Amino acid sequence: MRHASALIAIACCLAAGTARAGAPQPDTRQGDFAHVCQGGPNKGEACTVAEQATDCPRSGCVVQALSKTIKGTLTLIAHDAVTDWATGGAANQALTVMLEVKGPDGAAHLLAATYQTLSDPTLPPTAPGNVVAIEMDEFALRAVTPAVGGLLFAQPEAAIAEQLQTLFGTGGTPAIVKVYDRRVQAADHTGDDLATVLRFKVKIQFLAPL
Repeated sequence: MRHASALIAIACCLAAGTARAGAPQPDTRQGDFAHVCQGGPNKGEACTVAEQATDCPRSGCVVQALSKTIKGTLTLIAHDAVTDWATGGAANQALTVMLEVKGPDGAAHLLAATYQTLSDPTLPPTAPGNVVAIEMDEFALRAVTPAVGGLLFAQPEAAIAEQLQTLFGTGGTPAIVKVYDRRVQAADHTGDDLATVLRFKVKIQFLAPL
């Protein structure tokens, strides 16, 4: 069985009923961003979710948005047998992330990057623990498929984040604020040498960091 440690981590998440898309939970990821009162007498003032009743009477404490939402399509491609087309070798692993968005000018933009554990490319790729805490191999991506909502408030890697900031002329941190979990497309290839693919619609917003 490939990458037993990753599978055990996923199984623990499933058993606990938490973060099937990989810890941390969306509520925990929210902690990376500033919060303000959504309405009421303290509308727009800083608040904390834990003290919501006191900080925001007759309202809620929400992340501080610096932009309108942006519709996009996120595609994740995990490959546990990266193939040398010329020789057929297939030992390394990689994760490709592609985000499709429409820019302010109405033109379509494709932002993509491929990630590996460069110290040992035969190991599954990893992300910062505050984004996705499990190793992202094909089995992990398959486990994410029924629970893409667990990726709420996940942030992109710095290069994609910077491209989004430049494209939309906006500061702050881009993050997923909505996932359309009923419109998921997936291709499970854990049983062969092709890549496993997950594709779904999202909304992204630029949020104020702490």
